Amino acid sequence: MAWPRRAVDAGPIVAGPCGAWPARLAPGLEESRDVDLTERIDHDLAQARRDRDQVRLSALGLLKSELQREAKAPRARAVSDQLVFDVVRREIKRHQESAAAFAGAGRAESAAQERAAAELLGAYLPAELSEQELEQELRAVIAEVRPRGPRDFGAVMHAARSRLGSRAQASRIAATARRLMDDGDGD
Repeated sequence: MAWPRRAVDAGPIVAGPCGAWPARLAPGLEESRDVDLTERIDHDLAQARRDRDQVRLSALGLLKSELQREAKAPRARAVSDQLVFDVVRREIKRHQESAAAFAGAGRAESAAQERAAAELLGAYLPAELSEQELEQELRAVIAEVRPRGPRDFGAVMHAARSRLGSRAQASRIAATARRLMDDGDGD
């Protein structure tokens, strides 16, 4: 007995960062805002299988397995775009470290594959804030929190992370916040 197939009208096909996309899933389109990042990753993984693109298939397969592992962890939180961003950043860092290790060992081809995988995963991250935008946002946060000294750095970081979300890395936020607080801009 054959299972019935469901016909899904995906609409027109448009070009995306990792190949062709149904218009309802295409990044950057207004109607795609309700599609979460995990669906994009699943779609891109399936497209990589169809295209037999080993670099994309490997990078996205590893990313998906890491997301599933995170979802099943004892301290697991709901799979959200923020969790996906955190895992993507971690995977990019792993690929960059692997590329450096391969380059140091004289394996240029493997290093190039790792750099390509890191670049591919970077497409799933939101655009980072520029230094000026980050500084402007942090000045507003510092004015809001009104820290009285270095001991209030944690409160500034908490407010900044909740306000900025994944638009800047925590290390950049911390360095800029420390600099602004040391300059006396927070008083």
